[in-house]
Amino acid sequence: MDGKLKFLRYIAYALEVILLYVISGTPGFLPEILGVKPLLLLPVAITIAVFENETPAMIFGFICGALCDIGFDTRIGFYTIALTLLCFAFGYTARNFFVTNFVNAMVIGAVTVTVLLMLHFLIFGSGADMPHAGGHFVRHYLVKILYTLLFLPPLYWFNRLFRSSMVEV
Repeated sequence: MDGKLKFLRYIAYALEVILLYVISGTPGFLPEILGVKPLLLLPVAITIAVFENETPAMIFGFICGALCDIGFDTRIGFYTIALTLLCFAFGYTARNFFVTNFVNAMVIGAVTVTVLLMLHFLIFGSGADMPHAGGHFVRHYLVKILYTLLFLPPLYWFNRLFRSSMVEV
């Protein structure tokens, strides 16, 4: 029975990832704030990672990262590598070192989303040939960080509810 519940949970996570990928990529479905849409796959990968062991967390981090790279005009590999490694680390530390609760997940999620998008800006979004890089950061990246973080609490509660309803006995 344990394996069946785990399998069903992983299928549900996969459906959640696919649904959020489709929602993120559908024009006009989510309102744009100053021309920016959220990256819904970042908070879903993080919330799955804090509830799962390191291997499934890493796999879902890889899938979410690859979908971010493929679907949202980023260079292949940035989100894939980053989310794979981070989700592995989150799954490992959540299982071994801290209690998964709302506050811990929000801190992990907020720091992760902020650092990933700031790194993305520093690597790909700024440069000597880009005038007014600071204004671009504030108008585009800062808004994207805040808009993405709005989805972190509902995804945490959804995955927590889902996880608690399918806990292995």
